[in-house]
Amino acid sequence: MKIRILPPDVQQQIAAGEVIERPASVVKELIENALDASADTIRVEIQEGGRRLIKVTDNGPGMAAEDVGLACERFATSKITSATDIARIQTFGFRGEALPSIASVSRLRLLTRQREDQLGTEHRLEAGRLTSQRQAGAPVGTSVEVWDVFYNTPARRRFMRSLRTEYGHILGTFTRFALAFPDTNLSLSFDGREVYSFQPGSLQERLTACFGGETTSGLEEVEDAGLSGRVWGAVLPSQAGWRRRYYLFVNRRPIRNRTLYRAVRDAWGEAGGLVLLFLELHPSQLDVNIHPAKAEVRFRDDTAIYSLVRSALEHRQRPAWLQTEAVAEQQEAYDGASVNGFSLVGQVENSFLLTASEGHVYLLDQHAAEERVLYERLQNGRVQARRLIAPQVVKLSIDEQALLDDTAEALSACRFELDAFGPGVIALRAVPDFVEPQSSGLIFSRLLARLRNKKEDITQALSCLAALKAGQMLSREAQEQLLTAWTQTAHPHACAHDRPVYFRLSLDEVRRRLGRTGLSCGFEGNDES
Repeated sequence: MKIRILPPDVQQQIAAGEVIERPASVVKELIENALDASADTIRVEIQEGGRRLIKVTDNGPGMAAEDVGLACERFATSKITSATDIARIQTFGFRGEALPSIASVSRLRLLTRQREDQLGTEHRLEAGRLTSQRQAGAPVGTSVEVWDVFYNTPARRRFMRSLRTEYGHILGTFTRFALAFPDTNLSLSFDGREVYSFQPGSLQERLTACFGGETTSGLEEVEDAGLSGRVWGAVLPSQAGWRRRYYLFVNRRPIRNRTLYRAVRDAWGEAGGLVLLFLELHPSQLDVNIHPAKAEVRFRDDTAIYSLVRSALEHRQRPAWLQTEAVAEQQEAYDGASVNGFSLVGQVENSFLLTASEGHVYLLDQHAAEERVLYERLQNGRVQARRLIAPQVVKLSIDEQALLDDTAEALSACRFELDAFGPGVIALRAVPDFVEPQSSGLIFSRLLARLRNKKEDITQALSCLAALKAGQMLSREAQEQLLTAWTQTAHPHACAHDRPVYFRLSLDEVRRRLGRTGLSCGFEGNDES
């Protein structure tokens, strides 16, 4: 076959595919441009999961009219002038690919004005080609609107996921910048509804705004420094078996890197939780140019970075429950604490509570026990609404939309609050107080699926879905709280589905089976049997 140079439009689409993977990639690139422009207020607006519109507005200094056209050309940048500049780059964007890549697969409108100009400049592009340019009224700063992303690349558009998935990726991207820049005013809207509005503040305040006060109250600080650089941040060991969430930054750039993942895993073990780490390195110590979207970095000295991060994590104050093996407490925790007549021994296989009471040993199924507790709370109306800082977006099938209408009153009684969020999409604004915010969308989707089967009522299904799971490690305090709550239920013998909660064994039966009747070891006169 004859070798030939690809047409410019095909070249642009290939380049765009390297930089723009999905709508969240557009959000990432435009926020980075705004931050590089020293904006301290950035507003992100999304329609239809980014398929219809992505708009990012900032209050930066804006661009001169003569620079606007160049900004949409490949390899046009104000960040570097020579190859040597790449080795000491300190900005997010520098390859001159973001705007032209976005423009090549969308309909783009760029509006910008400098403070000294009376009017701003508007450029419109379609599939990378300039369609109009004019002067226009505009506030100081820059606004980029990206319409109909991938409209001219149907194959790419078909590979986009559901609205819920795309919204989730956008939320994840936005959250990472919110954590990296707590001193920046950031807001995010989905289909005209504000999801996040962050005021400038400290990292602790931003963490609380993102994840809630209950989540961040147990944060542990991490900090260390060495010849290779400095690492600092926070970790939240999870006592509820969350899957781990990584938020890793190098010079405030959200990144992926195998060395960092390995250091965290080796220091942290298999426990879940939140890991938030910031590395501060001299630009010469890393290469951010190995990935077109700059999502990955390569360190000059992987070994030194690995040692720095692992040491920082290992020298934090580790909670006792994180250092346990098969049973969730350390040996000294087996103090036979009495809870409403039950002596708590501990947790077995992260699934059962071992207790004793009135001459019997009990193995308590932690899932069934909490299911009973939640079920009675729902039945008795002893549940409060938990407002979600970030509403959870849930996509509904036609059947689920009909089911939602039929169960609206029951859902409200369980303290769910939701709004229509577009065709076939709702937003959860509040959930029952025992539902964790980060899992609320998934639990709600599973709740609707179970209600479709009509084999259980909403309180049975919800209490089962939200209850502790087998294999979930509990702290000593959490075990005692569960045992206390269970002993106070009206019907402690069965879960919401009438499955047994516990297995009971008489201590007399234990003694009989062990031959501990009379002289246990067969030596007459032995008083130590």
